Amino acid sequence: MHISHAFCDLKKSLKAPHLWLTLGWYDIKQRYRRSILGPFWLTLSTGVSVGTLSFLWSKLFKTNLDEYLPFFAVGSVVWAYIAGQVNEACSGFTQFGHIIKQVNLPLPSYLLRLLMRHLIILMHNFVIVLIVISFFGAGWKPIGLLALPGLLVMSIALFFVSLILAIICTRFRDMPPIIQNLTTVLFYFTPILWQTRYLPDRYSWVKDYNPLTHLIEIIRAPLLGSFPSKYSWLAALLVTLISALIAIPMLARYRNKVAYWL
Repeated sequence: MHISHAFCDLKKSLKAPHLWLTLGWYDIKQRYRRSILGPFWLTLSTGVSVGTLSFLWSKLFKTNLDEYLPFFAVGSVVWAYIAGQVNEACSGFTQFGHIIKQVNLPLPSYLLRLLMRHLIILMHNFVIVLIVISFFGAGWKPIGLLALPGLLVMSIALFFVSLILAIICTRFRDMPPIIQNLTTVLFYFTPILWQTRYLPDRYSWVKDYNPLTHLIEIIRAPLLGSFPSKYSWLAALLVTLISALIAIPMLARYRNKVAYWL
């Protein structure tokens, strides 16, 4: 196992952004060929879900709609980015098996391609956040710009997690449905539908030890006009670091075996 080989692959991938940027955009164009709205169909469906569910859950939780709608809208859009990337990472190598067997590209390039694909979808869905925050809640504040470094940290963490999942799911083909079911369960354990203030103290561990809570919070809090807690930032950075420390050795050890598993 040579860690230097893994770093070399990462360096080569990052030095060729034109490759995964172009391919990520190409994937979106191919998926929505001959469609009038293109990826905005996803934006429309997400917007309808956010609007209807916000009205329903604000009544159930007896919360002001002006307060709950921005909270749920940002959480839903960011969660769609996380869940989409994680679920597709399970087939991050298998879906490109025909290319991996013929072209010598560093493996991280394929996951950066997926990340770019879902980042483009996130940018389309962000239209919902723009509309909601403009007309509901406290409106836009300069602190909202802090969501950009939050998005960067989340994206880096997602990339390393995707690398881990892609390697595991390529080797063990029973893992993708397990990961997808786990992602669905985590949705309900993450404060997206529900707000943390409604969680009894004895169950505070549900949010405190859920890394997804903190990854979402460093983006959502600034957009809603408040500073993310130091605990959330430390937790998000720690998740990113741990993911990298696991992903890089795995890449070094299995980089030459992935093609044989396909």
